[in-house]
Amino acid sequence: MVGTVRANRQDSWFRKTASRMINMMIQRATGKSMGDYGCMLRAYRRHIIEAMLHCHERSTFIPILANTFARRTTEIEVRHAEREFGDSKYSLMKLINLMYDLITCLTTTPLRLLSVVGSVIALSGFVLAVLLIVLRLVLGPEWAAGGVFTLFAVLFTFIGAQFVGMGLLGEYIGRIYNDVRARPRYFVQKVVGAKPTQNTQEEE
Repeated sequence: MVGTVRANRQDSWFRKTASRMINMMIQRATGKSMGDYGCMLRAYRRHIIEAMLHCHERSTFIPILANTFARRTTEIEVRHAEREFGDSKYSLMKLINLMYDLITCLTTTPLRLLSVVGSVIALSGFVLAVLLIVLRLVLGPEWAAGGVFTLFAVLFTFIGAQFVGMGLLGEYIGRIYNDVRARPRYFVQKVVGAKPTQNTQEEE
């Protein structure tokens, strides 16, 4: 697959900054190092087109989908001209919606982050509870400020447990989404086999 990079872009600072952020997010999510997913001037091999036609997703982004099926990718620079007529249809809200769409269709990392954050919060609450018990035994109940620290420990533990539960639920939902999406795992480009022998032909 051959992609293109817009050299010396004639866009506003906002457009270039937003495009750079989205490209960096896509690179981290997909592990592919292509630099400009917004330039649609691209060349695909036929088997990549056939692979994309086997996908029946309602919302998809063709450059990313093609990139998942391509074995080798490269990019070349193209000249970019300033828009002569009309305005860009991508406002700030549409760019934000595009970013959310790309995040939800590319990766389940945000759902896993819920589990990580929840584990950290729950562990902090547990450590605080153990520390409170030790300090109560050593210093007595006078220093505990009327149970405020105990309340924090309980809240941290329960909030962390809720985050972990939401993360696990999201992980299951993400796996269901991947199964429903049913992207082909491989494609048979060519079948190479020996010719049937004489004994096989006689048996048939």
